Amino acid sequence: MHLSIATAGLTIGFLIGLSGVGGGALMAPLLLLLGIPPATVVGSDLAFGLVTKCAGVGAHVRHRVVRWQWVWLLASGSIPGSLLGSWIVRRAGGSPDVIRLWIGAMLVVAPVAAVLLELARHRWRARIDRLRQPRAWVVALVGAAIGTAVGATSVGSGSLIDIALMFCSPLTGVEIVGTGIAHAILLSGVAALAHWHLGAIDVPLVLNLLAGSIPGVLAGSQLAHYSHPRPLRWGIAALVLASGLGIISTTTHP
Repeated sequence: MHLSIATAGLTIGFLIGLSGVGGGALMAPLLLLLGIPPATVVGSDLAFGLVTKCAGVGAHVRHRVVRWQWVWLLASGSIPGSLLGSWIVRRAGGSPDVIRLWIGAMLVVAPVAAVLLELARHRWRARIDRLRQPRAWVVALVGAAIGTAVGATSVGSGSLIDIALMFCSPLTGVEIVGTGIAHAILLSGVAALAHWHLGAIDVPLVLNLLAGSIPGVLAGSQLAHYSHPRPLRWGIAALVLASGLGIISTTTHP
């Protein structure tokens, strides 16, 4: 076991359990910081996210807060989009700088989307209600755009899908979370298989991450009852944004 990788998994798992924030936007910059090749970061992060989301979806299914019609509607666009994103990575020839730049861009988009989601929940609810009757093809198109981004960078399967459901569906907050996780399993699973085909998943890396993240999630979940998650989420969003801007800056000005 590589201690640095397991520690990274422990840290990310702890933050996920403590704040409820998804792992993709946290894991990708940390793996890049540890010197993992960008193409491997994308594939391995997708595989890591798939396993962790599978572990967390059971409770949402048992409580019947997963709205499957919205899962399938989003997946009708996001699954082809994820394959397109994986194809784009292959067309880029695994170029580290290009993939780093894409990851950095998504690390900027994801926290901005999360901030917009929080603002929408508390300030723009009346306006959002008027937007919640889109045509099916619009929802599928939104899913395709997000799926393409996730397939190319591994970032956004949680935050971007949540904000899409907030603006496009009549689901409640808890239904958005459950439906988003169920959809993320499909999206991450297909994208991970595509990257496996490209040889971009490092299985020992994923196993080391999981060895740390599983106890980290359990510990964070226990402490979550005694913490104030909103300030923590804002802090994590700021950290992810700064990471994205730093990656873009170092990639374009080495």
